Amino acid sequence: MIRLFATDLDGTLLKRGNIIKQEDIDAIGRLHEQQIDFAVATGRMERDIIRISQEIKHDAHRISQNGAFAHTKNNDVILANTFDVATSKALHKAVSAFTTPFCITTADEAYISFKTPEIKAMDDYAYFPIVEGVDFEDDYNDEFLPSRYMLIGDEKDILNSQKQIDEAFHEVSESYQSDPRCVDIVPKGVSKAAGLTALAKHLHIELHEIAVIGDSFNDIPMFNMTPHSFAMSTAPKTVQQQAAHVVDDVFEAIDFIQSKVSTS
Repeated sequence: MIRLFATDLDGTLLKRGNIIKQEDIDAIGRLHEQQIDFAVATGRMERDIIRISQEIKHDAHRISQNGAFAHTKNNDVILANTFDVATSKALHKAVSAFTTPFCITTADEAYISFKTPEIKAMDDYAYFPIVEGVDFEDDYNDEFLPSRYMLIGDEKDILNSQKQIDEAFHEVSESYQSDPRCVDIVPKGVSKAAGLTALAKHLHIELHEIAVIGDSFNDIPMFNMTPHSFAMSTAPKTVQQQAAHVVDDVFEAIDFIQSKVSTS
């Protein structure tokens, strides 16, 4: 029996231009009718999930920044992972050495080294425009710590940079390609799967009672934690191969699990 349905945002529930299909919104509404809980697991920040939940008029448990933070829909804090001061300074210096733009997120804000025309265009669709300027390498303290560094640019360039970061910081960080043009660097042990596992424990839900859907490499840990996994048909083939099912839309996955619930 499925007791929790978790969806990624960008490229999954959230289409280009921050569009959510009405069929998906309606399907999320039907989850409540069968007492299936709803969660969002995304690389985006918690504030984005809150805004989207308000727009679709459905509360959600919130796994944000690829699992760095986890909150229940009642605002209970389950996880809050950041880098320590020394690691933050070292990573800041390392990513500053690359020529591609890099982004730094804390629990409350997102900063970028410089805005390319592409990034400026993205601001038009962002719920919260990113802040330009990262001149705070020496300002990290226990009250101001990053939860994620992001490398942005051509896939070949950022993957090469990712390799260098992994070699230098593998003991304290992990990295994921969250988009063909974006690599996320997060504290060791952080993943959407870890965030969902902590949430499931808090809600007294077994992992096999969770269904998940996503479209990118950072969703693969979710796919591996439960037999009820769905990849979007727009996902890279290597991502699709890690999921139990491939669908075109979120509502198709919800319809599938609801048909299983109704016949069980």
